Amino acid sequence: MRPADKSPELSSEFNLIQLKEILRDELIAILDTIRGSKALVLDKDLSGALSVIVDFAVLKDHGVEKIFLLDETPLDTGTTKGVIYLTLPHIRKMKLIAEQVRAASQSSANSSAARKEHSLQLVPRRTLLCERVLEEEGVLGDVTIGEYRMDFIPLEDDLLSLELPATTFKELYLDGDFSAIQHVARAVMRLQGYYGFFPRVVGKGDYAQVLADSLSRMRLELVSGGGGGGGASSSVLTMSTLFDSLVIVDRAVDMVTPLLTQLTYEGLISEVYGITNSSVTLGGTSASLPAATPGASSGGSGGANDSQSTGKRRRLMLNGEDAVYREIRNMNFSGVGSLLSKMSRQLQDSYESRHRAKTVQEIRSFVGKLGGLQAEHQSLKSHVSLAETIMRRTQSDDFNSILEIEQALVGGNDLSKEQLAYIEKVLALADPRAHIPGVTAELSEQPLATAPNSIHKVLRVLCLYSLWRGPSFKQKTYDAWYEDVVAAFGHHQTITLDNLRQVGLLAVPSAASAQAVASTAASGPGGSTTLGLLNSVAPSTRPRNPVHTNSIGYLRKSLNLIVSDARETDPEDVSYVYSGYAPLSIRLLQCLVRDPAVYPANPSGRYAALLRPLGDSRAARPALPEGQSTGGVKGGWAGWDDVLNELPGATVDVVQSPSNGDADIAVADAMVRRLGEKAPATLVMFLGGCTFTEIAALRLLSQQHGHRYIIATTQIINGNSFLDPLIQRGGNATKV
Repeated sequence: MRPADKSPELSSEFNLIQLKEILRDELIAILDTIRGSKALVLDKDLSGALSVIVDFAVLKDHGVEKIFLLDETPLDTGTTKGVIYLTLPHIRKMKLIAEQVRAASQSSANSSAARKEHSLQLVPRRTLLCERVLEEEGVLGDVTIGEYRMDFIPLEDDLLSLELPATTFKELYLDGDFSAIQHVARAVMRLQGYYGFFPRVVGKGDYAQVLADSLSRMRLELVSGGGGGGGASSSVLTMSTLFDSLVIVDRAVDMVTPLLTQLTYEGLISEVYGITNSSVTLGGTSASLPAATPGASSGGSGGANDSQSTGKRRRLMLNGEDAVYREIRNMNFSGVGSLLSKMSRQLQDSYESRHRAKTVQEIRSFVGKLGGLQAEHQSLKSHVSLAETIMRRTQSDDFNSILEIEQALVGGNDLSKEQLAYIEKVLALADPRAHIPGVTAELSEQPLATAPNSIHKVLRVLCLYSLWRGPSFKQKTYDAWYEDVVAAFGHHQTITLDNLRQVGLLAVPSAASAQAVASTAASGPGGSTTLGLLNSVAPSTRPRNPVHTNSIGYLRKSLNLIVSDARETDPEDVSYVYSGYAPLSIRLLQCLVRDPAVYPANPSGRYAALLRPLGDSRAARPALPEGQSTGGVKGGWAGWDDVLNELPGATVDVVQSPSNGDADIAVADAMVRRLGEKAPATLVMFLGGCTFTEIAALRLLSQQHGHRYIIATTQIINGNSFLDPLIQRGGNATKV
């Protein structure tokens, strides 16, 4: 049985890190259900997230002697008294567990040893389907089944992530599997149990609507149950004084942003190396860093330092506890080198101060600071090395060619002959076996200056071209690229291209294909009918009632997505994260909070023709606030109908009543507005993943508005991990 939720005291201050403590305590309670020594078998997709919650020393204190990763390798649990499985509820994994349980039972029978106790904890919830599989395999009676609600993991004091595999978008919009929505809804309800329910829920996208409906239904169920069932806190019936609203951003609303090359320091680390669970895994032994996972290996492990002892890999943690990283992670990479140089000089000056220490008190003061200086020195050394590697990539012709193509597309320009020729060159030099950072394998400590011509690299460019050019995508160009992709990467990639078409990432120019796309949209994701299951209209990544032929072109103008004079250092606008392009998802939030950035005044420069004229009569905009926006959702979507029509999915704007019954909407709305003026934070939930550039942009808005934007997401993605689940694998390999 899962332990009851611990409800933090409601206060005027945030303490999101306490969520990690709650998750750790619940995991310890699960471990303690089996007394004595035990082995822990982890799902590969969960091991990294668990290492963020708890370290091996804590596990060892509670009887864990060995840790394994769940795969087809037979378990050698030795003399341990029990085995605890922590896994996602997938059929394939249930069959693997059944095989291992049967093998353990057979071994015990042959040796007349005591039977081991087996416990299966499904994350985030147990399902009837998994129990049915175990029953068919004949081991249901040999396994104790429970669930471990590993909900939002606080990676930072302003960043919560479910750390799900990067398949959420594909599951929603291709497979028609919306089980992730249930996971998110339970996680959000848990937050509301701690901090009170959000006065207002706003969002955009079909699955944003599904999530909002799920939250409303779950709250009504809680209210009808008296507010105390299932270990839930009664504070869920209380209006939150910390959060003014929940903003839900469906990834389908902005599919462009993940495909672009991220230009912040943290974003480029993700692009070049791959960041997983707030860490990057490097090759070499130049630094002494924590182990990659808490003692986990496919063959079993008894300690946390195994990866260090091999001397082959090291793990660099990337979070706010690192003073150097905290200063540079959100910067545009163009300014990182100069800041690291300044920090190096300051550190050198601090070391030199030991020569000026004359008295015992001065010497004692220096010695007291020495530990911090050494830690800063080690961190600075690691980030200088990373920055040098990334700089080699950013200064390469390959990187700049891709960047010029991206900037031409987002700026509304067609590609030059040279740029089209470069795309053909990338296809001609394709590498079907290229390693993808953060997706297929870790790169070495010194990645190549030129990114391999992987299918991920090719498809990012093709999808960007399709999304931005829209009706200008010529049939001749589409056919040529289609044939080149198939020739370069294999005929099975026709399935990949069809997947991209179905989810709206790759447009098909011909009229016949357009009719096929419309037919697919009418039948729902993956071609299966979902009418009546979720909404009256099947979820889609295409605008429902667009007014303009090229929707994204219109959005470029009306939301001021292109800023020609964006400052990369000491930025004033969120467009700095892409050196002139503002993420559409962030611009939508700025619409909600009435940020002046979405009211382009006196447009000038080479992008002037792209900006919306101030006298545009097609858009009755809300009044521009005086001075800077104070943050927080105040007027909802009022006045932005022209923009919303060009975006896919439903528009969400729900005022949650503070009473158990139905309240007058005007009274409730007035109360929400009053609370919104005082509440210090807004929760921004990304369905389908968010990028490090979007996180950096929201942090800039927090500083500008004097208002905290807490980011919550299903996972953190880049362009490669966003597309990877949609790519068809060759051969008969099965991913566990």
